[in-house]
Amino acid sequence: MNSTTEAIDRVEKNSNQDWSQAAYLACCLVAEQQVFLTSDDVWEMLATIAPQYQTHEPRAMGAVMRRAARDKKIEPTGRYVKSNRPECHHRPQMIWDSLIFEVYEL
Repeated sequence: MNSTTEAIDRVEKNSNQDWSQAAYLACCLVAEQQVFLTSDDVWEMLATIAPQYQTHEPRAMGAVMRRAARDKKIEPTGRYVKSNRPECHHRPQMIWDSLIFEVYEL
């Protein structure tokens, strides 16, 4: 296990479980609505559906995204885009491909 994986595991273990569940739901909702998504999209959805939940460690979102990938909701594209969140200082973030997005014919 590499140090990044160990750090994500530690953050996940110590995160607020209510926040983690709400963030996972937000991730799934975004993945149902968009072909591609980033953690910025999930943060935005989370603020909309469950603003009452907070986490002391924003890196816990990495564990949420990893769980969604493990559950076959999303998969990494190998591409990155700069974060729009000011607190992230434009750091690169993964672009994820939704595995649960469906196009509906009218």
